[in-house]
Amino acid sequence: MIYKVTLKVEGILIFSSEVRPAIIQGDPLGSYITPLPYIHNYPLIYGIIGKSSEAYFVIPSMHLANYTERGGETELNYTSVKAVIEEAKKGKGFYIYPAIPKKIITSSFLMSSESWTYWLLRGKTKNVFPRLTSYTAFMPESEFVTYMVSKKGFIPPEWIRIGKKRWGIMRVEVEEVKLQKKEKKSDCLTSIPVNFKDTTEFGYEVKSFSKVLETPSSEEGLIGWVTLEECWNVVGKVNQETVNLELPFPNESFISED
Repeated sequence: MIYKVTLKVEGILIFSSEVRPAIIQGDPLGSYITPLPYIHNYPLIYGIIGKSSEAYFVIPSMHLANYTERGGETELNYTSVKAVIEEAKKGKGFYIYPAIPKKIITSSFLMSSESWTYWLLRGKTKNVFPRLTSYTAFMPESEFVTYMVSKKGFIPPEWIRIGKKRWGIMRVEVEEVKLQKKEKKSDCLTSIPVNFKDTTEFGYEVKSFSKVLETPSSEEGLIGWVTLEECWNVVGKVNQETVNLELPFPNESFISED
């Protein structure tokens, strides 16, 4: 089954998509952090399965390798997400794609790690840590749209939390796409930006890729428009709206008419 998913922001949503120094009249004023108007699908997966993070984010020692045997720290390992993807490849569970903006409302915040008194004393900094950080965040009434595939009977939660410190509370509205026809097609341009690694994991051959978002994890973090050698073209209806979808479906059973 295919669903159109609308995500409505109900709390302050902060993502660190881009970080650059804040300089005014030649003076450094900490960092300036802005989000790009796209949401990576891994936070959405975490939100749907009700998991705030992997264990090593909560207990840092679990993220360290055995120095004697492996010689250092391991790479980030999205264990829970990989489990969801492996099940989706078998036609089980669900898979959700990155979200694109429908309506954006932003606001800026100034966060300080300094102590403010009658006067401001500044000593030498022991490490590189910004005293002041300016954030631009998505505010309530912002909306994002994406698509999700799942087996019959799968019910996503009505509310999820994503974003920095899981501040981003989002209301999840799901509408079924009534399948009308499907056909194999060559040279497919995806209907929305997709996860590059997931696409290749599902067995699709990528002809070209145009990046819209990149996270620090270079392997799993690339989101963008993709042209595929071949994919399924699916036409369906959501209420009275006709949708034409070209997406890297993890398993053909998700778009069967049964």
